Amino acid sequence: MPEPAPSTTVLGAWYLHLIRLGPNQIVMAISERSLLTVLLPARDLRRTLARNLRRSIRDLLVALNIPLDAVHGEITSMNRVVYANAVDRRVLGWINEIAYQLDAYEGNTSNPLELALRLCETPISSVGSRSPYGIPRNIARELLTLPYSGPILHH
Repeated sequence: MPEPAPSTTVLGAWYLHLIRLGPNQIVMAISERSLLTVLLPARDLRRTLARNLRRSIRDLLVALNIPLDAVHGEITSMNRVVYANAVDRRVLGWINEIAYQLDAYEGNTSNPLELALRLCETPISSVGSRSPYGIPRNIARELLTLPYSGPILHH
């Protein structure tokens, strides 16, 4: 696969990982800039991935009370889908952590949106621009509602 080009979306590239949640396979997608996580069905991936990813991200952002104009702008900017190698080690590490946490959360619900809402409350080190810890929900809200000033740089 090619090296990824810089993302044109505010939340950055989305890293995808196929996991098993109970008897079902799901796709876990994580935003490069906020570490916001969405979950979507793995059925018919070749035909439905981009559409289902945009829908899942839209549903999560709406559930997080992100202003609708910001949600629409982000989803609209996701029209072009490019597949490339995963390069951000911080995101790759978070994928492993989220997969572990999903095992614990799964007993409470199997609804992908409910699980994503729980995951977006998880404090994460080295995400965000104002403190050593961030919460994906807050970082996504900050990125989508403040004037865009370029990617968040991580140490």
